[in-house]
Amino acid sequence: MFYHFLVYVWFLLVFSYMMLFEMNVDVPKIRWTRIYLIITVSAMLIEDVRWLIIDYYTRMLERWHWSNVWMVSVNIMPYVLFYIGIILYFQSEGQPTIFTAARIILAIDLEIWYLFSLRFVSAIKLLGPKLFMIRNMLRCLAAFMYIIFVCIAAYGVVSRALIMYNDIEFTAKSVFQAVFYQPYWFLYSIVDDEKNTLDSIISNATSSPELVAEATVTHVLLAAHMIFINILILNLLIAVFNYTINDVQDQYEYFWRYQRYGLIREYFEKPLFAFPPLSL
Repeated sequence: MFYHFLVYVWFLLVFSYMMLFEMNVDVPKIRWTRIYLIITVSAMLIEDVRWLIIDYYTRMLERWHWSNVWMVSVNIMPYVLFYIGIILYFQSEGQPTIFTAARIILAIDLEIWYLFSLRFVSAIKLLGPKLFMIRNMLRCLAAFMYIIFVCIAAYGVVSRALIMYNDIEFTAKSVFQAVFYQPYWFLYSIVDDEKNTLDSIISNATSSPELVAEATVTHVLLAAHMIFINILILNLLIAVFNYTINDVQDQYEYFWRYQRYGLIREYFEKPLFAFPPLSL
């Protein structure tokens, strides 16, 4: 495991170096960093597929149920993004749009690889259960996302229909920015621009009575939206998070031993040198 940890750290350093200093149109595309990354990612993919097949067909079949199938897609994601990004990069000669897309995809991929490095601390008693708390909290957050989305969409559509009727173009970018993007920041109590816009419409002497009435109604909707989202929904979410943390804390030892067992079992079944260069 120590060898794998060192190789993974070196992999992150090389990937970071490439993204910071070699992702430029003037840099030759064939560099040792890209060759190393392609070999390393391919070796890790082969090892993960091998372990997945062995785990599915020969061991612990009871672990495979629909609630955990989504984890397979999560584990596949960094590999898919890496190969898409690297292919686009090699195809981006003289095409800045494709080059930019490759940089964005590889940057997102690098962040996922960084997050995946947390698995090495899952066996540590102080940190392992904390990762379990985060995973459970993400599940709770996913359940609340629909409620939050409905609230944002409801206020976004109604308010824009009242005060921005002729200002929104029928394009995906314009609709998303007006209906979803701006109301999303209300979750963090960033409402000054919205409130100032409504106040300016109401206080403007040149505003028609109809426009003032629409702005006043939107003001009331904004107040109700902030009460429902910022006071009710977010505090309920915090309470659910607190319950999740306490639930894991009550079984701290159990979760730590379970995570430690899973990590030890995984590395017990792996070849000693599963990553390059010693896996070649």
